[in-house]
Amino acid sequence: MLLTDLISSFAADPHDTAGLAAIDITGIAADSRAVTAGDLFFALAGSHADGRDFAAAAITAGAAAIVTDMRPLDDALQNATIPVLQTDNPRLAMAQAAARFWPRQPAMIAAVTGTNGKTSTVEFMRQIWKRVTWDSASIGTLGMQGIESRDMQGTMMGLAALTTPDALRLHPALHQLAGAGITHLAIEASSHGLEQHRLDGMNVHIAGFTNLSRDHLDHHPDIDAYFAAKTRLFTDLLMPGGTAVINIDDAHGARLAAQLRGDDSREIVVLTIGETKGADFHIQAITPMEFGLDITVAHGHTVMRVPVALAGRFQAMNAMTAAVMAHASGLALHDSLGALAYVTGAEGRMQLIAGHPAGLRVIIDYAHTPDALRAALVALRPEAGNRLAVLFGAGGDRDPGKRPMMGAAAAELADLVFVTDDNPRSEAPAAIRRDIIAACPQAREISDRAEAISVALSELGHDDVLLIAGKGHENFQLVGDETLPFSDASVARKVIGDLASTRQQGAQR
Repeated sequence: MLLTDLISSFAADPHDTAGLAAIDITGIAADSRAVTAGDLFFALAGSHADGRDFAAAAITAGAAAIVTDMRPLDDALQNATIPVLQTDNPRLAMAQAAARFWPRQPAMIAAVTGTNGKTSTVEFMRQIWKRVTWDSASIGTLGMQGIESRDMQGTMMGLAALTTPDALRLHPALHQLAGAGITHLAIEASSHGLEQHRLDGMNVHIAGFTNLSRDHLDHHPDIDAYFAAKTRLFTDLLMPGGTAVINIDDAHGARLAAQLRGDDSREIVVLTIGETKGADFHIQAITPMEFGLDITVAHGHTVMRVPVALAGRFQAMNAMTAAVMAHASGLALHDSLGALAYVTGAEGRMQLIAGHPAGLRVIIDYAHTPDALRAALVALRPEAGNRLAVLFGAGGDRDPGKRPMMGAAAAELADLVFVTDDNPRSEAPAAIRRDIIAACPQAREISDRAEAISVALSELGHDDVLLIAGKGHENFQLVGDETLPFSDASVARKVIGDLASTRQQGAQR
């Protein structure tokens, strides 16, 4: 593909247009180690490294042209033997170039943003589409789902590393998904991904907003900047005439819905959900049942009861968001709501670990923010006939301000609290635990996470509920500069199996 077909315009272009038009681009890279002959290399300034420092390596590897930002060029770039083009926003230019280089996309794309609930919502949407036999997939924290029986003509490595893959992974994935026959795609849109233009160039037909609470303030300067990053999905990426599905129980969601309804220029359809009166889909009741939850929802003059085999009130909201987004994609409302009876929870999202010999109910959830932990505990309280216990920690090298807030939520809402390590990264684990315990001094501190899980499972019993929070689906633990294998679910199953075996042996004696 010609360079001028990939990059439509440049600032401070030092080369003549005719010369650029003659350059044939055979690939796109932002890592000099991945450059092959004929590639367009994007020299991006990052938080840990500057792509310009690797421009010489990219040229040696055969790069045909370089795109970078508007900073003054050093001597090496000024005297480069290949075109060096500058633009105000090279990340945006890279995403747009990737979309042109890998042009195929699923015909219907729905993206979900918010602090919590993205993973469950996109997974529920994929399951709803699958239920009505629409060819569907999802991309997000759990990687790529729904392609098990597809010939992808190559592997999509690295998609599970980030909630929202970068543009040079995402657009090849979209291209391959469309080629494999996937017509409907649900994708998570993180604030980082939106701010860094990873999703630009993607045809977003439906956008969903779950909620917004304190998170990622190590990256965003304040909550307003965090919200602004989220709103890009609706103001910049959602196609004109597209549909926005928004939870207006959340104050930021209500603000976003009002903002979008006040903008007539793009003719966006806004559908609201919530227990708030006036929502287009008004959730009148969420009733715990033996099988899960019974949701009563009113839409217009119609009142419907929807059973879901899920735990937790917030999962009812995620399920309803998915159903309304599926309806916006062209599915009849009775089919999208009816399919909710068959959805199952995403891995690590209010995931039940069964089989405890004493009848303990064990739930694993990704809740790693104060609001998410609070919501999980509130959701599980009605299910605890006796004590409600929680086991959690907090990540190192991340917003330390949320640690005492999480401790306070646990102290207020749980009967027993176990504080342990999460992903301490480069921080001292004891210091992280100390920050949490300052707000829940009655907590039991057990540094080793596997030991903490074992102790909690051994000491709790019939009619108790244990929430193991923070890591959810993760199968690793980040300690120092090491990535160690670790899974809350695997550890819990192993301990439960040992407890069951011990009880059986005791009964046989």
